[in-house]
Amino acid sequence: MKFEDIPGWFMPIDQAAFTWILQYQARVEAPGGLVELGVFKGKSAVLMGNFLAQGEVFTVCDLFEDVETSASADAHEQKFFRTQSLSQSEFERNYLAFHKDLPRVVRGPTDTITRHVAPGTARFVHIDAGHTYKLVREDTASARVMLRDSGVVVFDDYRKPTAQGNMAAVWEAVANEGLKPFANTDFKLYATWGDPEPLRAEIIARAAESGWCRTAEPSLVRDMPVVYLTRKG
Repeated sequence: MKFEDIPGWFMPIDQAAFTWILQYQARVEAPGGLVELGVFKGKSAVLMGNFLAQGEVFTVCDLFEDVETSASADAHEQKFFRTQSLSQSEFERNYLAFHKDLPRVVRGPTDTITRHVAPGTARFVHIDAGHTYKLVREDTASARVMLRDSGVVVFDDYRKPTAQGNMAAVWEAVANEGLKPFANTDFKLYATWGDPEPLRAEIIARAAESGWCRTAEPSLVRDMPVVYLTRKG
């Protein structure tokens, strides 16, 4: 199996951003856990697993098949996943095509994740589960608990027209809860509750080195410069 053969909408520009941030953390920070809330077929999890250092724990959480019957599921997601044959076994098969060992798999609602990941131990959290306001608010609160001060949280579909609740939850955290965005793409927002400047500088530098993508002049979000990462041309 090739990475490109895993179904899913994990765009190359975000694959690059994940890679650069995870490499930067491995280079300058102490080890810490990785967490993904909502895994779909496992494409982003496979990439994250490439940067799991010795002694670190990667934890993923998803309803998998239970999305169709769970009272905590996003109704829009339930309708979507009825056509996608989402299953834990497919996720695990895709992941094991690239890695020797599975991550720690939590099958259940994402609001249970803090029972499995200790406070202040994670360095990177990817939120891509239910897209309602309530669910994203809960996942954002969980991310803040799990992340250490310098940790990074990534939000999927933060500007999707059909996920207005997701959008509202993300920007509420920025406006009222000290979340600091440092980069964005068309699909994902990258943020931290720590110092965003080193992360923003890393994205700008790595994009300049890449030869195939670029960063636009930073725009201000509540006096915080956020760089837009996109392809050249």
